[in-house]
Amino acid sequence: MRLERDNIPLDKEFPFQIAEVRLTPENSKPGTWHWHSYFEITCVLEGKGNYFVNGQEYTMEKDDVIIFNNVEPHGWNLIGDDMKLLVMIFSPEFVAEKISVFDTRYLKPFVERGSNFKNRIGREDEINPEIRAGIQEIYKEWQGRKEGYQLMIKANVLRILTMLIRTYQDESKSDEMLKEKKNAMKRLEQAFAYIDAHYCERITLEDVAASVYMSSNYFSSYFRKVTNISFSDYVTRMRINHARELLREGRLNVTDIAMECGFNNISNFYRLYKKHVGKTPKDEKSKNS
Repeated sequence: MRLERDNIPLDKEFPFQIAEVRLTPENSKPGTWHWHSYFEITCVLEGKGNYFVNGQEYTMEKDDVIIFNNVEPHGWNLIGDDMKLLVMIFSPEFVAEKISVFDTRYLKPFVERGSNFKNRIGREDEINPEIRAGIQEIYKEWQGRKEGYQLMIKANVLRILTMLIRTYQDESKSDEMLKEKKNAMKRLEQAFAYIDAHYCERITLEDVAASVYMSSNYFSSYFRKVTNISFSDYVTRMRINHARELLREGRLNVTDIAMECGFNNISNFYRLYKKHVGKTPKDEKSKNS
């Protein structure tokens, strides 16, 4: 698993965007997770795929909706053909001015998670049709850009958030949760960059911990707490995904690919590849040769 940060610039005066996005095998980056500094609400228009967030896996199909806050690493794998999505993103400031205590209540669905909370709002959920209708109305306003469209968009976004509050709000959660998670992700940014540059080499927990000025034990527990995955598993997944890319290219033999990706033991490479991908490296290579 590779973790990247998205940097989509949003207009300072109206920090909001909505667009249709098509995921294909070429641009879906299986095994790559990302996080971003804005909130996201996505509706599936066509296709099927698995979304991964907070240690959970959700199978998403037509009419399903999924939401992410601005610190949740998430990723997806296509199932079958392309997926067509309607993706809506906005910054916290779009909803809540810092000086307004009242407006910050709209962010509760992204910050305070009750025991019944799910990132996925399935087509079977009672509030799903209303949320989808709201997203479609927002997209219509965004495309038409008629007089007052920004007010109509914000009104519809607030309506969607209010529906989420009624369904998922949990007053027992702390308002500091989002801030703490965001700070944690920022603190690990240098570690992710270091891993990305060295994961095919001999990389140790001690080396990465030192890059962010943490002790090995503290970094290990901190990394797992923030990403819901261990450091060693994170590195292994990055190596496996890189190996899969090379196997699909077909230029190198399996042994050379294992060494290229940081696996010094070919038996271990086969075992881990089968565990994570569900087939052997040779099966992958023969399929694409």
